[in-house]
Amino acid sequence: MGSRDAADLRTLADDIRKLLDEPITIAADRSAKDDERWAGPNAERIRGELAGRKVKLGVMADAIDKAAANRKDTGGGPNKPS
Repeated sequence: MGSRDAADLRTLADDIRKLLDEPITIAADRSAKDDERWAGPNAERIRGELAGRKVKLGVMADAIDKAAANRKDTGGGPNKPS
């Protein structure tokens, strides 16, 4: 049970890391023509907020990875006594 839980947690961590990839790509506006680019102070603020939130999500995902490693090492699930 512990290795299954650990695998699920690692999958969750990977999903969390990827959560803002698409919005960041959209905000970067790399494929838009110069006259259609998203620009201005609000655009820069939003890009900055997205980058900051991506960092926070990365920290959370790292913590989940550590929990997965502990779960795999102990072999216990949430209902197993330690």
